[in-house]
Amino acid sequence: MLEYQPRIAQHSAVEVVVAVIDVAQSEKVLRLYREHHALIDFVCMAHGTAKTEMLDLLGIGETAKAVVFCLAGGAQAQLMLEKLGRELQMRYPGRGIAFTLPVNGIGARWHQLLTQPDSNTEKEAEHVDKTEQACALDAVVVVMERGYTNVAMDAARRAGARGGTVISARGIAEDEVKRFFGIEIQAEKEIVFLIVRSDERQTVMTALMQAVGMKTRSHGLVLSLPLTGAIGLAD
Repeated sequence: MLEYQPRIAQHSAVEVVVAVIDVAQSEKVLRLYREHHALIDFVCMAHGTAKTEMLDLLGIGETAKAVVFCLAGGAQAQLMLEKLGRELQMRYPGRGIAFTLPVNGIGARWHQLLTQPDSNTEKEAEHVDKTEQACALDAVVVVMERGYTNVAMDAARRAGARGGTVISARGIAEDEVKRFFGIEIQAEKEIVFLIVRSDERQTVMTALMQAVGMKTRSHGLVLSLPLTGAIGLAD
């Protein structure tokens, strides 16, 4: 019997659609995803970090949030982004944000399922406002030990960022602690992600690495991801 050899689609046409909204709106987002036959979706609980006077980017303060993800083919993902903006009015600051991230590798069978032709989706996607979605934005992500969110956000704001979203997480390691280059890395984590202009990315990342990077007590990992589209952000 031949051993199963999985194949990976290296040049993927799949994107991740992410919506950050009030918890009460999460079911509406999931319903929209499922109306577009998204095969994979899930929800994480989070909270915002934007100060009251700084809602011009994420439109959220220190309140409970839901982060709703799904995977979809590129055309379908951009159509869902446009519909989130129109039907949930997320194109306006203060109502949450949504954005899409490219996937550059995925199992070939999932890739086929997620990108199979859908004539209705293709027809609708032709009418998506490309100007609104054209953006030069990045998601800056910090994975660090719990309790340092304020330190990270203070540094990010000084570098030009406006607000972020925090998800509690847990690392996986034996005895809850992993040693990395002689440093004890605790299992309890916080993941902070911020949306910044691409021309601000380097400055924000440098400030974060200085404040909460590997050589600090928070032992943070800082990385960035490009966005293919975004709504709900101020200029």
